[in-house]
Amino acid sequence: MDDLQLLEAALTKPEPSAETLDRRRHQLQNTMRGPARTHRSRRPMLAIGATAAAGTVAVAVAATGALAPGSAHKDRTTTAEMSGSQVLLVAATTAETKPAASGTYWHVKNVGATGTAQTFESWTTTDGRRWVRVQGGAVTELPGRHPITVRRTRLRMEQVAKLPASPSALKARLLGSATVPAKDSKDPAVRETLTIMLLENLLSEVPAPPKVRAAALRALASLPDVKNLGRVPGGQSLQFSGQGGGTKLVVDPKTSAVSGEGYADINGRQESMGQTTITAAWTNEPPR
Repeated sequence: MDDLQLLEAALTKPEPSAETLDRRRHQLQNTMRGPARTHRSRRPMLAIGATAAAGTVAVAVAATGALAPGSAHKDRTTTAEMSGSQVLLVAATTAETKPAASGTYWHVKNVGATGTAQTFESWTTTDGRRWVRVQGGAVTELPGRHPITVRRTRLRMEQVAKLPASPSALKARLLGSATVPAKDSKDPAVRETLTIMLLENLLSEVPAPPKVRAAALRALASLPDVKNLGRVPGGQSLQFSGQGGGTKLVVDPKTSAVSGEGYADINGRQESMGQTTITAAWTNEPPR
């Protein structure tokens, strides 16, 4: 029985304990977002939105809007000709011009490779009340409070709202709040991979303000080894490479939407590290 089934079973039992629900919820999150390793990799891997199963990781946050007037599309450079960093910088300009959104519930939906058999939804209020639905079943309110956080950090939503709009300061703040083991946090390869993971999570699963989202995209643009692989569904495919594996982000410069794919390099062949799709947005519609 996998973690989704375990969580579903826990949620369907009469009056489950708060400890059981919280433990199963975290097991599900760790499975869908946790680390995956390959014995061939010399670079410590922290999977970006990945499970251990084979497939393609796609983490998409819903975003709409047009490229801002005066942005890079006014020149003759097309996205296909842009470097990876340039794509991210144009997306940052777009993100910065978007109005801040709000609502009663922060709704996050995780859909696995097999559709509704691997779905998990949550609705969270600003005071931490949370409702969940597993595998398309009934909506259940979790006991206690479950504040919105940047995954693998101690940063809550009210702290996210105050994150710096400077790319370098934002990276430092995220890394300083990361909950990775101290022995790993000083490894340059781990820090780079962790930086990408934290920035991607901030962009896709957390209600960050427009200026913070723009700073996150600019922080990604400042990282080394960013290659534009060309047009794919959803935007431009950008590769962040490293020994043994890396991360691909699909970025749409017209909307600032971001999706991510973690991969391992095995004998020169890229192997995906699982599949899940995530959408996140504010809504006033109650959980149902």
